[in-house]
Amino acid sequence: MIQIPPPLSLAERDRRWQLARRLMREERLDALIVYGDREAAAPAAFAPDCYFTNDRPGSLVLFVGEDAPLVFTFASMMVADHIQAAMRGDLQWLAPEQLRVGKTGRDAGAYLASRGLAGARVGIIGLEPYPPFYFDGALPCRTMEGLAGALARAEFVPVYRAFFALASVKSEEELGLIRYAAHIGEAMSETLRATARPGVSEAELVAAVTSTCFSMGGYTAEILLGSGPEYVGWGPPAWQYRSQRPRVLREGDIVLSEIFALYGMMETQHQAAVAVGDVHPDILRAAAVARECYERGLWALHAGNTFGAVVDAMEQPLLEAGGWHVHPLIHSINPYGPVGFGTAPGIECLPEAGRYVQLQRLPTVARELELKPGMCFAFEPNCAFGRHVANVGGTVIVGDTAGVELNQNSTRLMQARW
Repeated sequence: MIQIPPPLSLAERDRRWQLARRLMREERLDALIVYGDREAAAPAAFAPDCYFTNDRPGSLVLFVGEDAPLVFTFASMMVADHIQAAMRGDLQWLAPEQLRVGKTGRDAGAYLASRGLAGARVGIIGLEPYPPFYFDGALPCRTMEGLAGALARAEFVPVYRAFFALASVKSEEELGLIRYAAHIGEAMSETLRATARPGVSEAELVAAVTSTCFSMGGYTAEILLGSGPEYVGWGPPAWQYRSQRPRVLREGDIVLSEIFALYGMMETQHQAAVAVGDVHPDILRAAAVARECYERGLWALHAGNTFGAVVDAMEQPLLEAGGWHVHPLIHSINPYGPVGFGTAPGIECLPEAGRYVQLQRLPTVARELELKPGMCFAFEPNCAFGRHVANVGGTVIVGDTAGVELNQNSTRLMQARW
């Protein structure tokens, strides 16, 4: 039984703050700005601010020299939360003097100007593309305009890739959080399997799975899910954004999902697929190919290998089988960065896709990345034959000689029983 990890220590805080200062030295920065998107912006939240604050998401963190970082937060409610946490005796990383209300480029820029840094070299985490949602970067235009207005002679440098290279290798404390998140995700996947049966709606599935997560002290903001005798989509259930009734399961359906489990802002992902009774043979064939992709990836996810080599290994069974795929085969988490789509066909191979005049394929990102022990990846191999899709997968850590699996049940097609 996996125990709930203890709170992150002040030693972990100091390690991360020193990482920021190392980044500043290596990139020749006078200051470092870390932009965090609003809270609950999931999945794939852009929250590097939390990495340095261990606190409520949605702030702008500012490092200058060896000073303790300043945190420009969106509203005084975070200050109220900080006061309440101190009254409870929570272990906090931030002192009251570090918190300021005013998450704007104008406020952060004015502070830097007051420190004589109007012509400084300023690194920014938030300018570069951040798949799958922030292809133009996460930092708002108005925030950038405020910084530029206050620091007219400054040089602004995007440094997310350099940050990823340092932060992607997880500490033992961080790995403890990730393992517990994977334990939660394993339970969520089993809840999906145990709940799926004819007559149950997709809404009931989502309710049961999210309830499992929260009851274990975890967090999840969204579940990607779809069902039917054939299913080619990928995203949140349509009834969550379109006014229609949740679909009710029938015998012969496949339920496809992507489950996000977080603990302490560390995330695991679980590609739980459930067969409701006897499904189409092409679904079984696709699931077998996806499992082979998963196993090839495990073998290849070792220190010293490159991310591109892992993508090549994972997509080989898919290419050999002549299938197509709807979403990436692998991507990093904690933090996000490299994404592996491979070269196999995508949704454009379906006849119905011909009416969409601009249907662009997404490339593999960061093929050259060298893998190091402690990096964290979401394995999500998927395969389709015609309109029959299957996906499997889970969270895997880079090991010395092979990948280290953190979960088991969602790595194979699961079978509903009733």
